[in-house]
Parts: sequence; C-alpha cells; structure tokens
Amino acid sequence: MFTCTICHFATELDDVVTPIGATHCICLRCFGRETDSSLPMPKPLRRALIAALAELETASAAERREGW
Repeated sequence: MFTCTICHFATELDDVVTPIGATHCICLRCFGRETDSSLPMPKPLRRALIAALAELETASAAERREGW
C-alpha cells in the first residue's frame, strides 16, 4: 500500500502512477488532476455502471433474505 504525496490517501498498487520510494507515490486521480489529463466517464457508460451495481445490490439483498 502506498500513500499519495498530494492527497495523502492510501493508494492500491494498480492506482499508483509515480512510485516515490517504498511507501509514497502520486496516485492516478491526483496525476490526472494535476496534469489536466483525466477524462470524464461518458454518461451512457456511467448510467450502465450505476444500473449494473443496482442490479447486483438487489440480487445480493434477495440472497440475504433467502438465507444464502
């Protein structure tokens, strides 16, 4: 686990852009913001993702009620 030197949040290895030593880095979010290179998620993709997550939550709640 790394800590971002800009936002100071813990960062998983797959979100590290620039490792700095063994414990610090610049995270993907901060890198995108600082370099103005981040791309917004397209609205249709965002809607599809929200719908898929809602469907998973509904299925998970149903499984809990049934005792799975």
